[in-house]
Amino acid sequence: MGEKRRADDGSGSDKKPKSSKKEKKEKKEKNDLDPDEAAAKAERKAAKKAKRDESGGGGGGGEDDGEDAIETVEVECKGQTGRIIGKGGSKIREIEDLTGCILSIDQAKGICTIRGPTVAPAVQEVKNIVQEGRERDELAHAPAPPRARSQSQGWDDAAHDRRPSEPAGVSTPDELPFGKPPAGSASRNDTGQNDWQCPCGSTNFARRSSCFRCRAPRVDDATCNPAGGNAPVSVGRSHERTTGPASAARTEAGAAARAPAQGSDANGYEVFVKYLPHTSEEHEVADFFSQFGEILGGVRLIRNPTTGQCKGAGFVTFAHEHARQAALAKDGIKFGGRHLSITVAKTGTFGVRATEQAFGTHTPAMLRETIAALVKPDPNGTYVDGTFGRGGHTRGILAALGPNGRLHAFDMDPEAIKEAKKLEAEDSRFTIHHAPFGCMDTVLKPLGVTCSGVFLDLGISSPQFDDESRGFRPEQDGPLDLRFDVTQGVPASEFLERVDRDELVRILHEYGETADPVAARRIADAVCLAVAEERLPSTTKAFAALVAAAKGKEYQAMHPAKLTFQALRIHLNQEFDEMRRGMRAAAEVMIDGGRLGVLTWKHSECAILVDFHRHFEVVQPTQPLLKWMRSNHPEKENALPTVWGLTMDDAQRPSEREMRDNSRSRSAILHVLRKVDAGRRLADVERAAYPLLGWAPPPDAPKPPPVTFKYEAATAGRDEHRKEKKEKKEKKEKKEKKEKKEKK
Repeated sequence: MGEKRRADDGSGSDKKPKSSKKEKKEKKEKNDLDPDEAAAKAERKAAKKAKRDESGGGGGGGEDDGEDAIETVEVECKGQTGRIIGKGGSKIREIEDLTGCILSIDQAKGICTIRGPTVAPAVQEVKNIVQEGRERDELAHAPAPPRARSQSQGWDDAAHDRRPSEPAGVSTPDELPFGKPPAGSASRNDTGQNDWQCPCGSTNFARRSSCFRCRAPRVDDATCNPAGGNAPVSVGRSHERTTGPASAARTEAGAAARAPAQGSDANGYEVFVKYLPHTSEEHEVADFFSQFGEILGGVRLIRNPTTGQCKGAGFVTFAHEHARQAALAKDGIKFGGRHLSITVAKTGTFGVRATEQAFGTHTPAMLRETIAALVKPDPNGTYVDGTFGRGGHTRGILAALGPNGRLHAFDMDPEAIKEAKKLEAEDSRFTIHHAPFGCMDTVLKPLGVTCSGVFLDLGISSPQFDDESRGFRPEQDGPLDLRFDVTQGVPASEFLERVDRDELVRILHEYGETADPVAARRIADAVCLAVAEERLPSTTKAFAALVAAAKGKEYQAMHPAKLTFQALRIHLNQEFDEMRRGMRAAAEVMIDGGRLGVLTWKHSECAILVDFHRHFEVVQPTQPLLKWMRSNHPEKENALPTVWGLTMDDAQRPSEREMRDNSRSRSAILHVLRKVDAGRRLADVERAAYPLLGWAPPPDAPKPPPVTFKYEAATAGRDEHRKEKKEKKEKKEKKEKKEKKEKK
């Protein structure tokens, strides 16, 4: 940063520099101040003039003593002119008001020209802004360092960067312009006359009627700073922090006001740290924060589940409250070349995106919306929860039911059935069935049960997903099973041993790698080669490593083997077939006006649901094909069959608050289908109209795939249903024979 300095004493041959149009305009703007600001400015100028007179300054005397020694300094600020000017010119006006100098910026050359009787404070402030701006630019454009470094190799000294504000190796004498800025310079730690302090710890300009940080209104007893000068104040850009003693006292006061009584001697006192370097390790962060006091337990860093790299944030728990307060007071301290944000860790989940659930528990998604759509219209009706899981939605529905309401639930997981049996013993309105929800018609029809509503929460439940013994997560290390019911079918490790390569490619592409058929083929190749060489892994972590090596790096932040695990899980548990069976079975057991709520989590599930609705959709009076048939072939319209059909409500998504409280709900979508008993389907209109128009007939609705899993409850109901159906058929045949005989 270079500077050029010249002095005009008013007595020599040098002419007084002419003011440019821009400088004249700036002078005019300064003259258009309100009376209070103008008076304060005049007082500061008079004080400076008196100080120069006492020290013998003044040059040529006479009426123009105030302009006898005008200095002009040029400071190189290429690339940082925007920071000096500030938003709307606020920064440059602030420097001019506090120093009494005039600043002009040549953005093309990157030069800041400073003119005034005492330019040193303004020069130092401009240099501070330029230096800090370039440090920020270097950090922003610096290449990412290598991911890991073993502890034996040591850690770069920059990881524990506790440098002072001046660059290393540069002498900083007390005299200006290279030392610390004196009182009166435009430093963020200086205040003006009558600035006031908010109870939150922030100091505000005298003209503000509310706190700039917490927006609290100014009160009459707010602490003022009548002397002005050097009281600490938070001025300018709120994200810039200093680490001096005055700033520490201010920050500690603000942190103490913001920090509620959280923590205890038993559990420790926790802080949340942001803007950590992405190469940080737990022991390095612990070493750094140990300067404030004893650390309880270990440091917890938030890491990317795919790469294992620190995401720039973590938690530090101190053994004592005073240690936490000491850390809060150093909010903004540098670590690894970055300014850290240190705040009190919150005990609630509000505002936390990555939430965790206790092992074996399940937080139901969109419970309030589900109850409002399904149960609220008829609290005393009969309902079905097709996926009990751990009973999250079931308990919510039971709580919303009236005394005469009934709830039937289905599940395949033996662990879920154990939990449901306990609830069944507690509430007589509840019944659990150990069977897939696709069998609900064969289970409930023999019992004479009809439903006001059916709810299907598709996919996998949180307890199953978190249990490493089930093998659903590639990050965990457990057996490669992937079955909802471990008593049915075969585990994934056995299935992969005997599956054909082409079939495996189809499964991976259809259920997982839908957008990348090449990846599906390469993963299948790697699996088949491992089977041929008798080295196919039987654990989740080893199999995930095999898939990751075959697929390569994932372009998004997820494990490369995630979609492969998903595809195998869907195939082994027949999830999509079960979904088709379940929606058809639900329509069979629902009454007129019954509501089917389906909670989907993937685009493929949404596509299956929409396709199901298309085949049974009730035709609307405004449908062009129906209007054409009514005008040209009314007899064909009258011949249309009157059967049950479906209408669909608008899809609903979880609220923003729910996504903060339960991050796993962010992919959920609630669809509600309503049954109409006496209606006409759009598909039937198409079948009747297409031949009249010379078009090929539309495809028929596909039949539900057959059930391959054997369950006692479903089998007994199915056998009884078949027997009842056979008896009805025999009675009908006998009646027809009898009618024929009577006619003869």
